[in-house]
Amino acid sequence: MKEAIKAAGVDEVEVTMPEYAIPSWTGKDYRQELYFPTWKFPADHPFVKAGVAAHEAVFGTAPVVDKWTFSTNAVAVAGRHGIPSIGFGPGDENQAHAPNEVTRVDDLWKAAAFYAALPYALEAAKAR
Repeated sequence: MKEAIKAAGVDEVEVTMPEYAIPSWTGKDYRQELYFPTWKFPADHPFVKAGVAAHEAVFGTAPVVDKWTFSTNAVAVAGRHGIPSIGFGPGDENQAHAPNEVTRVDDLWKAAAFYAALPYALEAAKAR
């Protein structure tokens, strides 16, 4: 950031990263930068391909491989640490993390079936 600002012709600038520093209910202080990195894995990544295979095995159709427009804990898992992650869950995206979120019971069963199939798809991908 400092280099980009300097290249724009501004010499004196202070750049800081905000920090989340509110103690937990036990009083433990878990500080963290308020930085939530985006993440993306290519469609041909083995974990993404396994997710597609699991979806096809369970539902008989190819999934839509796209982006989510809300945040998940994968900002830490994938964004900070590079651990492969995919998103799949019950309900509608526009309901995610809403205070009055609604999820259909049938969607819970479908998501559970996908989660159960994913390890088998990962194992099959490893065997190839």
